[in-house]
Amino acid sequence: MSPMSSRASGGALAACLITAAIVGFAGGGYFGSQSGNDSPSASETNAPDDTTPVGETPGGETPPETDAPAGDGALTLSAGQTSIAPGGQIDFTGAIDPPEEGIQLRLERSIDGGDWETFPLNNQPVTNADGAFSTYASTSQTGTNAFRLVREDDDSVVSNEVQVTVG
Repeated sequence: MSPMSSRASGGALAACLITAAIVGFAGGGYFGSQSGNDSPSASETNAPDDTTPVGETPGGETPPETDAPAGDGALTLSAGQTSIAPGGQIDFTGAIDPPEEGIQLRLERSIDGGDWETFPLNNQPVTNADGAFSTYASTSQTGTNAFRLVREDDDSVVSNEVQVTVG
């Protein structure tokens, strides 16, 4: 196999993983907002803390394909925690596709569906050479905290939202 084809395969794999993450977050956000019930069900409160690696679905199923083109400047965000105690740490990771180094990003937060505001971080995230980034934040603001990223030099590039319950 030539070096060129292995790079193309790696790029295709990265694009598939990013697409799967976008579909997962968007679907979870949509279905989570459709419950109409403010208190969690018994199955939600007693659910084991299982995690599925990025790009995989429970049971080994193939992630669904989407019509979103790879490499369209998509910005993805994921949170390592979905629920924390007040003052707890939230680990954020993500990437921009196509990969670009040195892109300044701004973390924004909406509390309980309110207006989006810049979340005060000492160091807002910046992408690495592979387009990835990671950062963390702590908050004591109880309730549903929705987070997203915005590209500093182009406010039209906004990531998916992730929700973290603080309480």
